[in-house]
Amino acid sequence: MKAVRILHRIFAFLVIPVLGYLLGATIFNYFSDKVETEDLSDASHIIVATSCDRHGPVTLRGFGYVYECRATVTNKVNGNVVTTTARGFLRPDLIGKQVAGEGFNRGDLYPVRPYAGWGMVLLLPFGILWFYVYIAVAWRLLPERRKSRRKPVRYQRPENPTEPDRTVRVFAGRRRVWLFFVFLLGCVGVFVYNSSAFQDDAVATGVAIVSWAVVVLVIANVAWRLVRGPMIAISPEGLEWRGAQLSWAEIQEVQLTRRQALIIQPRNGEVVKISGFSTEEATRIHVAMGHFSQTTYAREDTSRT
Repeated sequence: MKAVRILHRIFAFLVIPVLGYLLGATIFNYFSDKVETEDLSDASHIIVATSCDRHGPVTLRGFGYVYECRATVTNKVNGNVVTTTARGFLRPDLIGKQVAGEGFNRGDLYPVRPYAGWGMVLLLPFGILWFYVYIAVAWRLLPERRKSRRKPVRYQRPENPTEPDRTVRVFAGRRRVWLFFVFLLGCVGVFVYNSSAFQDDAVATGVAIVSWAVVVLVIANVAWRLVRGPMIAISPEGLEWRGAQLSWAEIQEVQLTRRQALIIQPRNGEVVKISGFSTEEATRIHVAMGHFSQTTYAREDTSRT
């Protein structure tokens, strides 16, 4: 378990920040590197690429291949022509084409970036989502500020109980932050592949297929859990779950284990075990059973290990 905790720390404090930076840089630079090649009337400089060298597929600009190109820059005001090296916004498919430029700033060549604003707009929600993922993963590694409370062994009816007036349905489904992380990574992979930097590249085609597969599998997993995942319905009439229903008279005993699994013992038939509930969902089951149960019910001591 010590090795698992060490890997958890490495993942939380090293992998996630680095990966978050690379994904954020990918999103921003995808839009920032879109250049203007049609309307050159307002451009102060005309940029024409002559040759390009490829770098990547991972750089400080994010995921994807980045091209460092030699280009000639013509100043439309005085007619001066210089040769320089530009990185990022020029690509092999732009060789020989005129690109609108804004001039030089501290020696770096800047093009007209008509879509740079979209990069900033999308970077903000991405940063918020990524920060949530980071906190969700790293929170368990922070030192505890208070001791955990012992959970009750048996159900205790509150002083002023508010009894549910309808069936209580509880769907099993632990919050899997890593699943959201995988889905987000797959979406970014699909997004990056659609950029022109990856066209006609065999490795990128394989990455795209894997990314689409990840997105489809995660969506299918969520859909399956909604349609076919474990579920229990507790009502004054009895219990109902996927494909079966028993009245209280047909149930001999119900038990909720420490691992949040519900075990139903019918008077006639085999024992039914429904697992996969989270602590919060098990508490809902515990309360509903306290209100509606008309048979023997017990919950194992959750304070034991």
